[in-house]
Amino acid sequence: MNTKVFDWRMRRNWLASIRHYAGHVLTVELRQHLSQERPKCWSDDFAWLPDSEYVLPEFVAGLTSYYTHFKGFHGCRPLKLASYYERGLLGQDSELLCDAFREIFSDVPKEDVDSAIKQFADRSDRERGKMWLVGSDEFLVKQCGHYLIQGSEYLMALAAHLGRPLSGEDYRFRLRNYGIPTILEVDVPVGLVPAAQHVEVAKMILSEWGQLAARRPLGFGGEPPCYVVRQDIPPDCVQGHYHPKQIVDPHQGNRPYINGLLTCDVCGG
Repeated sequence: MNTKVFDWRMRRNWLASIRHYAGHVLTVELRQHLSQERPKCWSDDFAWLPDSEYVLPEFVAGLTSYYTHFKGFHGCRPLKLASYYERGLLGQDSELLCDAFREIFSDVPKEDVDSAIKQFADRSDRERGKMWLVGSDEFLVKQCGHYLIQGSEYLMALAAHLGRPLSGEDYRFRLRNYGIPTILEVDVPVGLVPAAQHVEVAKMILSEWGQLAARRPLGFGGEPPCYVVRQDIPPDCVQGHYHPKQIVDPHQGNRPYINGLLTCDVCGG
């Protein structure tokens, strides 16, 4: 099978590829109309797009037929990396996370730990099997650094729920002592991404295309697409990883977090 990967970071490439799968709906006439009217081509309001009830579904169908994968990046702080290359990315397992939580906070009164876990029972059911990826590694480093610095959001939430001891320790920061800040590069099969997210990606692309056609940039679009996958992603989809040296730390006033752990069990060291 000929693999085609949609990579949000490669804006020029995916704009140029539109003609291959959507030329029948994004016509010369439509481009001329937008050039004359110069509307604001928002991604969440398609009043600017004539016949959007027809164009949008056709565009989504073309997009998901043309591309085989969406490139996504997953921010994490694993103890070891080898399992990703051997088993792939496995959906969230709240029981394993709770076991890790109990071990990390074994010095905290057991009733407090158990209470925190109990209060998150509903969330563990809602999020079971899920994993989150975004279309830009730079966005992870600059806007979502806490996932690299402290790891699992679920563990962070549990730690925050423990409150503050008399010592004043922020329990979330204890998570910084485990694992290695890591960004995984993953080519996610289009079929594993929910249909609603296909539509969201299509809207983002159409908005960028429309702004060019209308010659009216909106000055937005810096936030990449997000892919929430609820199935395990096979190991052959993992394309690589790296450990950023400097990360923006949102839990420390956006100050730079200097990562001293630049190698792991896979890349050496």
